[in-house]
Amino acid sequence: MKKKLLVIEDEKAIADLIVQRFDTSLYDVDISTDGNEALAKLRTDKYDLATIDIMLPHVDGLTLCKKFREFSPQTFLIIVSALDEEETKLKGYAYGADDYITKPFSTKELLAKVESYFRRENILISQKSINLQNLSLDDAKKEIKINGRGLAFTPSEYLLFFTLINNPKKLFSREELSYLIYENNLGEIDSRGIDSHISHIRKKIKKFDTVEYIKTVHGQGYIINEH
Repeated sequence: MKKKLLVIEDEKAIADLIVQRFDTSLYDVDISTDGNEALAKLRTDKYDLATIDIMLPHVDGLTLCKKFREFSPQTFLIIVSALDEEETKLKGYAYGADDYITKPFSTKELLAKVESYFRRENILISQKSINLQNLSLDDAKKEIKINGRGLAFTPSEYLLFFTLINNPKKLFSREELSYLIYENNLGEIDSRGIDSHISHIRKKIKKFDTVEYIKTVHGQGYIINEH
């Protein structure tokens, strides 16, 4: 079954360049050139992955990320933007982006990120159920609950948490987590992105539970707290 992608980019030449990279036998790709058009598509179609420019007419890309998380929380979101300030990147993650690529960029790199995400998603699919204190994880349904209440994790947050809780005695460095989740061997690893995802996971859990499920080991990385 084809994966359905949405490319949200106001520069048609860049959008066409991105689309040309995708094998039409594997991907069904739509294009939106402004925020309103993207919102309309979001309300009528389900997408497996979307690339989003930030500076768009009518509705900006950060707002679109937030809307995606309301209407389609399982869509993998990659921001592709000329804005490369760290504050903007962290804001992108805060609004629900899974990954961030700065312009100018290589379409080969973008394709590699997309392919690696779907590859890792397929590898990590299991029938496993995990229970830890007040938390339950059902990987067959991709559900995480605290005291019976469902948590709305983004795809990256889910993959990160599943990786940690499925290996409860292993301490993961940021570099290991980045590679396991994104197969990110294409350049410098954005460790702040991993930190941001972990922070959002903790905040979502904290709404329903006081248990600190993820422990930070200073200077080394993260491990599941089994106690």
